[in-house]
Amino acid sequence: MDKKNSGQTEKALKDAARKLLLSCEDWTDVTARAITSEAGVNLAMINYCFGSKEALFFEVFRDMEEDVKKCKPELLELINSSLTPKEKLIEGYFQMMKLMLEYFGMAQAVIKFIVMNKSLDMDAGTTELVKEHFGGRKTEGECMIIAYELESIHELLAIRHKEIQDICGIDLKDDTVLRRIITDNVDRFLKD
Repeated sequence: MDKKNSGQTEKALKDAARKLLLSCEDWTDVTARAITSEAGVNLAMINYCFGSKEALFFEVFRDMEEDVKKCKPELLELINSSLTPKEKLIEGYFQMMKLMLEYFGMAQAVIKFIVMNKSLDMDAGTTELVKEHFGGRKTEGECMIIAYELESIHELLAIRHKEIQDICGIDLKDDTVLRRIITDNVDRFLKD
């Protein structure tokens, strides 16, 4: 397959997966067959283009994050604001978790893949804020692990939010509660 056709196939697969994930009740209903049928391509193309269905879902989620950044310029302003690194992390995770809870089917489809397969150096933004917060008091490796832990705990909270509400009585869809939980987590991980 040449690059042009490969790029068109990748786009068709991402568009199909996004459409199906946004319209499904249960993300497990979004099968490889359903995606390739919607995209009008051969079943093998998911693995050829992305390596796995989960990797395709991850790419779709990343595209959605980029779309949100374009639609919400305040998120980009956050990075350049005068807030402390800790405040930027809190606000960033607040916005990220709201997005995951809003698009829960898609988030649920990709979080396991993200937690298990994402490289520790993949989210340089979080690592940079952690490094800035510690100002050299932690090694780069320690900061990368802290960033990974922060990301993972918030991703897991989002994916388990229904159980958290049912068992713990904590409603993460309540903005005040969500912000408090995130603040507590960031404070816990960024202790000196």
